[in-house]
Amino acid sequence: MHLIGFKAYRSGYFGCLADKDRYIYFLFAKKRFREIVTYPKEDFESFHHFVAFLHKFVPLHFFLRRPLRMASLGTRELSAIGRRLERSLREDGFLSHGAASCDPVSVFGPAG
Repeated sequence: MHLIGFKAYRSGYFGCLADKDRYIYFLFAKKRFREIVTYPKEDFESFHHFVAFLHKFVPLHFFLRRPLRMASLGTRELSAIGRRLERSLREDGFLSHGAASCDPVSVFGPAG
């Protein structure tokens, strides 16, 4: 599973995960994970199609330039995401207009 989108707030953050079969838009606040909506990957032509779709609801800089691997959805790992992103992403971590994103599909291999 990979984190592909992230927006921090005072009490937590919104995020988007990609696994083998779906995209998961979620909220993590007060040490609780809440899945907001799940999108089957088969509903989109490509990762870029999904980004274009979700970009209607979130700013482009919500999306990470490169997916961040998640070992689990446990509270400890989800709580540590902000610190991990701060250390690993620095200036080149989020998309901007015209920026190429890394397709997490290549991480999971071909669908099938």
